[in-house]
Amino acid sequence: MKKIGVFLGFQPGVNLANEGIGRLLAFLLKENSTRPFVLYSPSWLQESIINLLDDNNVPTDNIEIIYLKKYPIGVRIKQFISDRKNKKKVQRERKLRERVKRFVLRTVSDLVTDFFSTSTVTLILLKTIIYLIIAVILLPIFMVFVVLYLAFLLMEKVSGYLIRGIQGINQRSGFLNKIKKVVSKGMSGLYQKVLDSELQRLTRLINSRNEIDVCFIPSMVWPQIKDLKCKKVLAAPDIVFYDFPTQFPGVSGIHNRIRKSISAADSIICYSEHVKQHHLINICGVEAEKITVIKHANVDMSAHIKVSKSIEKYLSPIMNAKEMVKIYSNTKFYPGDILYKTDISRFDYLVYSSQFRPHKNIFNLIKAIKIINVDRQKNVKLILTGNITCVDYIQKYIQENHLANDILMFYDLPSEVLASINSLAKCSVNPTLFEGGFPFTFSEAYSVGTPSIMSDIPVVRAEISNRDLSAKMLFNPYNPHSIADKIMWGIENRDALFKEQAALYEKFSERTWKQVVLEYNNVFSKTISG
Repeated sequence: MKKIGVFLGFQPGVNLANEGIGRLLAFLLKENSTRPFVLYSPSWLQESIINLLDDNNVPTDNIEIIYLKKYPIGVRIKQFISDRKNKKKVQRERKLRERVKRFVLRTVSDLVTDFFSTSTVTLILLKTIIYLIIAVILLPIFMVFVVLYLAFLLMEKVSGYLIRGIQGINQRSGFLNKIKKVVSKGMSGLYQKVLDSELQRLTRLINSRNEIDVCFIPSMVWPQIKDLKCKKVLAAPDIVFYDFPTQFPGVSGIHNRIRKSISAADSIICYSEHVKQHHLINICGVEAEKITVIKHANVDMSAHIKVSKSIEKYLSPIMNAKEMVKIYSNTKFYPGDILYKTDISRFDYLVYSSQFRPHKNIFNLIKAIKIINVDRQKNVKLILTGNITCVDYIQKYIQENHLANDILMFYDLPSEVLASINSLAKCSVNPTLFEGGFPFTFSEAYSVGTPSIMSDIPVVRAEISNRDLSAKMLFNPYNPHSIADKIMWGIENRDALFKEQAALYEKFSERTWKQVVLEYNNVFSKTISG
């Protein structure tokens, strides 16, 4: 039986479970029951793919996963360097220190308690001798660890001063800055060549499999697909820099890769008429017959917080959501963090479920929170699922405006925690400047009882026929004051807004993922026979 191949060439470090395209792929795989799929991937995506399937409860009896066996040394080196800079590593080290500290304190406490619980003089003398012997044996080891730890701290301090000194020299030296940019560009180019070499190996692997007659490619940035011998169906979510060129400087290389992929594709799937007409036909010159628009279905997250009938009298879905967030917070965060052992349902908070991208408009959303909390003296929290810790200009703005306890990050979330956070929020907010289709965030939130306020952009307006509802739930994403006004209105009118959005949610609910999969399969069949 012929199979459908899926070409996965995402870069190392990508968490597919948190990417829109990854979750879309999971929905397609989950509802597919006709033809088997074979996922082809570089070795570095193995863990990410497994997590994606597990997180979305995708059955694997109709799925085969084939990875490239070798792991390039260039990728290992880059990941090692990234790990050194990555905040996750710092968190892991801090977590390890906390565990060691708890273990030591617990052990000492148990020993002291045991000693003072002794009731006979003989046992007291015996334990005293044993403890002294243990202390004599362990003292040199302890002293070695103390010396090594102090040496490590000293090295960190010295290296920190040296790095800051070099950075200061770099900032004052235009020549050194130019050298740094040239070297950085050269290293990035070399790294990309290593990745491209692996993707070329991936195409050869797929070509060696005779049962693959069509391959689905969920991203446009892998021009290596031109060498695939089978038919090629390319997903084209959007080419966002066509709409916002100033926010994406230096994209000529990516643009070139996208155009090569589009030229190589036998068929193209996109998610909205806007992308089809404006991006693919008008700008890229793709023939209309080659493009199929397939809209998404609803993303229903209610199952993630649902409780069994046997305990629903004692534990409601909201109580279950609180417990899941509590457990997650107590393991993810540490003493001193605002989220450690905190019941977030006590906050008036918004949630924006999105990765950080320039067009996602997170900065304007944070400016709106500043207007609400600083200028208007309110107390609204914003939970982001995208990681903005390394976005310097945003971090600077947060610090300067004292928003560190108002802008909260929950990133790399499992689906049940994302559903729980959505269910406890006052509103879901989506300030994006552009999307290829109607944002997932609306149905994610509504399915667990939370209304949404959103950007007034073409792809959203096209789906909301009720003008009164549009006026109530949409805002101008370019104006932080407009966002702030809508946030406050949404919080104050939460229940009424939820009721008014029922018809919109019902409209989207009429379309199921089985229908979406059927439409994808029709494109695959048409492409094979074409």
